[in-house]
Amino acid sequence: MAASFSVNTLHIDFESVLAMEHSGMVGMLKMLENRLKGFLTATGSTYEAAVGEFFTNTKVIAGTIVCSVANRKLALSKEVFAETFGLPTEGMVGFLDIPKETVSEMRIRFYGSQVPFRAPSKKKGMKMEYHLLHDIVAKALCAKAGSFDMVTSEKFDLMVAILVDLTVNWSRILFNTFIAMVNSQSRQSQGYAVQISVVLGNMVNTDLGESVKLHLKKVLTGRAMGLPVEFTSKFESEAINI
Repeated sequence: MAASFSVNTLHIDFESVLAMEHSGMVGMLKMLENRLKGFLTATGSTYEAAVGEFFTNTKVIAGTIVCSVANRKLALSKEVFAETFGLPTEGMVGFLDIPKETVSEMRIRFYGSQVPFRAPSKKKGMKMEYHLLHDIVAKALCAKAGSFDMVTSEKFDLMVAILVDLTVNWSRILFNTFIAMVNSQSRQSQGYAVQISVVLGNMVNTDLGESVKLHLKKVLTGRAMGLPVEFTSKFESEAINI
């Protein structure tokens, strides 16, 4: 049952991936590390039973997640959530004010093309590092069911915000996603199991049961990414020389 609450989750071993030699990939991952390292870092395991109990006995009251786990009543506020993962608590929560010039520049940067981006659009044409960033945003931040082949306006805006290093209130954005997950049973299998396990581990001073390791495919490491990076780099080099 280990995968039931982490169907599409994706976490990062930053120390490992930042040691790669692919400059484009490392540059993108460093931007994620700047603001979201605490949230995206792979802890390696989840408390599957405790996460299940959390979702069974939880509700949202006045913007606070209230739950009962291991015979303890807990209140998880946005402030506690932010502190746990070291998330920024100031900045924009919407992206309508991003300058049009910046958006246009990033469209070209993502796809290497002058063709205007229109959402939804397939991610297939994206450069490798942005293809990966899209998957991280879709699976680890948005945590929604559905196809991950399409770039929506929501995911595109988040990608731009990360790469331009905008001042974003990630605490509020991600906590709102968490609340939506609590309120929608269909979203509870999509991710955040690792983060919930971290929160419960900090707040519940008792045994949370057996911890279950994340599947290797749920964790980005330098070793796991090395082969495709090397292959793609070689392919791109040969294509340029043709």
